[in-house]
Amino acid sequence: MSLRYLFIDFDSFFASVEQQFQPALRGKPVGIVPSLGVESTCCIAASYEAKAHGVKTGTGVREARYLCPGIVFVQGNHNRYVTMHRKIHEIIHQVIYIDAVLSIDEMYGRLPPKWQTPAVSRLKALEIKAALKQQIGPYISASIGLAPNRFLAKLASKLEKPDGLVAIDFHDLPRALYPMELADITGIGRRMQKRLQTARILTMEALCNTSRRRLHRIWGGIEGDRMWYALRGIELPRTETQRQTIGHSHVLPPRLRSLSGAHSTLHRMLQKACRRLRGLDTFAKHLDVKVKFGFDLRWQAEARCFPTQDTLTFAYLLNQLWAQHPLDQPNPTKVAITLSHLIHGNNHTPSLFPDENQTRRTRLQHAMDAINKAHGSRAIYFANAMDAQRCPEAAPMRIAFTHIPDLELERDSD
Repeated sequence: MSLRYLFIDFDSFFASVEQQFQPALRGKPVGIVPSLGVESTCCIAASYEAKAHGVKTGTGVREARYLCPGIVFVQGNHNRYVTMHRKIHEIIHQVIYIDAVLSIDEMYGRLPPKWQTPAVSRLKALEIKAALKQQIGPYISASIGLAPNRFLAKLASKLEKPDGLVAIDFHDLPRALYPMELADITGIGRRMQKRLQTARILTMEALCNTSRRRLHRIWGGIEGDRMWYALRGIELPRTETQRQTIGHSHVLPPRLRSLSGAHSTLHRMLQKACRRLRGLDTFAKHLDVKVKFGFDLRWQAEARCFPTQDTLTFAYLLNQLWAQHPLDQPNPTKVAITLSHLIHGNNHTPSLFPDENQTRRTRLQHAMDAINKAHGSRAIYFANAMDAQRCPEAAPMRIAFTHIPDLELERDSD
C-alpha cells in the first residue's frame, strides 16, 4: 500500500472551460488572450487543437496566427475560470479530501491507507473523472497521477495528457521517469538547468542516477537532498512557506499607453493590492514600482514606510516615486506594483504616534472595501485611479500561477 497521493492536473484549463461553455469552439484551435484586437499580446492558454500546431502559453498573437491560421482568439474570462475552479473543487472533495490547491488547475489529496492499493486508488481516480464529466461536462478533463509522494504524483499526471491516468509505484522507479525532460520537473528552472548542464547531467536518467551528495553540491544546499529523496518516492516533511509579496503587473492597453495612463493604472493596482492586504490582515512596509517604456527601457523605484495597510500612505509614496520617472522616453507599455516585507496582523505592533485622522481613514477604507465586495472592484476608488478605473481593459482581475483571486474581494464590477 504505497500510492499515497492523488494529483489532479486539468488539461488546458482556460481553453477547455471556454469550449465547455461555448459549443461553437469545440474541436477548434482556441487561444485565450488578455484582450482582443491587441496584436502585441500573447496567449495565456491554448486548446489542444492549437497546441498540435505549436501554439502554447506565451506564444504571441502574430506567431500563433502564423502557426495555426484557423485559430480562434477568445478574451479570457477570469471570473468564469475561478467560479468553475470552485465548483470542480467541491465535486472532487466529495470523492477524496483535497489537502491543497496549488494553482487554478492543480490540486492534490492524500489517500487513506485502505485506498492506497493500485486497484482502489485507480477506482477513486476514475470516480473523479466520471463525476467531472457528469456534473461539469466532457470538455473539461483532468489528468491524474498516483504515486508514493506528491512530487512523483505530479510528474505522473503529466505523462499521459490529456485525460490521462498514470500510477508510479516504487517498483516502477526510476525507469518510469526516464522519458521526461528535466525542464518538466518542478524545482528545475533555467538557472538550475544550466547548473545541471555544467555538471553534465542532461537527462532524467542521469539525474536519477546522481548521488545525493552530488545533488546537494549542485543545488547548493538541502534542496538537492530533497530532490534525491523525492525522485525515490520518499516523502519528507514539507517546509512551511510564508507569503512574501503582494502585487500586480499589467501590460497597458493602447488607450492608456501614456504617462497619465500609466500613473492611473499604477494607482488602480496599488488600491487592489491594499485591499488584499486588508483582506489578509497583513501589513507591508516596502513599495516597489516598475515601468517598461517602449520595449527596451525598464525603470524601477522603491520606498519604505512604517508597516501599514493604508492605501493613502502608499499612494503618497507612489506619487513621490512617480515624480522621478525618466523623461523623453517612449510611451510606457507595462507597469507593476509590489508590496513586500509583509507582517501578519498577529505580529504587527501599531505605531506609538499614529496620524491624527488614522482611525477615520481606516474606517473609510474598510467601508470602501465592503462596497467593492458587494459591487465589484470598480465601484468606488480614490481619484488617482480614475482613468484606469473607467477603462475595462486596465488591470482587470487576473489569475496568477500561485494566486487564485478571491471573487468577493477582487472581481471587477458586474
